[in-house]
This record gives sequence, structure tokens and C-alpha cells, in this order.
Amino acid sequence: MRHIERTRLIVHLVDMAAVEGRDPFDDYRAINKELALFSQALIRRAQIIVANKMDLPQAQDNLIRFKEKVKRRVYPVSALKKEGLEELIEAIKKRLTAS
Repeated sequence: MRHIERTRLIVHLVDMAAVEGRDPFDDYRAINKELALFSQALIRRAQIIVANKMDLPQAQDNLIRFKEKVKRRVYPVSALKKEGLEELIEAIKKRLTAS
């Protein structure tokens, strides 16, 4: 975790299709808990949430449930099909130039 202290922005890449049977929100919450336990400064760091594997059918339903729980902007992408990446890259650039 020490390497993450040098970052200005945390990009959470969440497997929204849950192909391994895990809940995407539980995964997101677990990572944030680890960040908070390691350093309170990390949990306050700017974050972007990326919902990956949106090309898979089950990802759509999971994304709806995830957004209801997170209540933050989520960038849906399909790395496989290269969809949603331009908007994500622009959001990352914008956050990095603002800080």
C-alpha cells in the first residue's frame, strides 16, 4: 500500500459483471476499508470509480444496484470492446489537472 501514497488520484476498477461470484459493491467497500485502515489521508484522496466488463449482460443489473449504493459518478467501460474509455480518460485528465 505504500506505493499508493504517492498518487494524486485513485482509480477504482470494479468488475461489474461479478464473474467470480463476488458482489461489486462489497469489493469496492473492502478496498476503501483497506485504504482507510492504512491511512486516513488515502481515503480522502480523489477517486474515480470505473465499472468494467459492461459488455457482459449481468453487468447492467449490477451497475444499477452499485450506483444506488455508491451514489457517486461511475464510469461504465468495456476494456474488451474499448467502449467508454475516451470519457474515462478525459475525466482522469480533468481531475489530475485540477489538483
